[in-house]
Amino acid sequence: MVGGPSFESIAEARLLHVLGADAVGMSTAAEVVVARHCGLRVFGISLITNKVTKDYSTKENVDHHEVLEVSRRRASTLQALITPLPS
Repeated sequence: MVGGPSFESIAEARLLHVLGADAVGMSTAAEVVVARHCGLRVFGISLITNKVTKDYSTKENVDHHEVLEVSRRRASTLQALITPLPS
């Protein structure tokens, strides 16, 4: 996990890759810690919305609008996964 709300730096992405990370989350872990501290039951699900850049020479940058668009396109899929779960 990296602290949000910001995308991971290239240095962070390289370190996480060396450590064996396959995906990077921005906030879920911190929110779960607080929820559990409050005695709440937690179910976590994450949507991977962008590739991590690990190369300083890349011309590709993470675009917040692209992330929002991926989220919008996948909202119905997430809803279909979550709706049948017991509350």
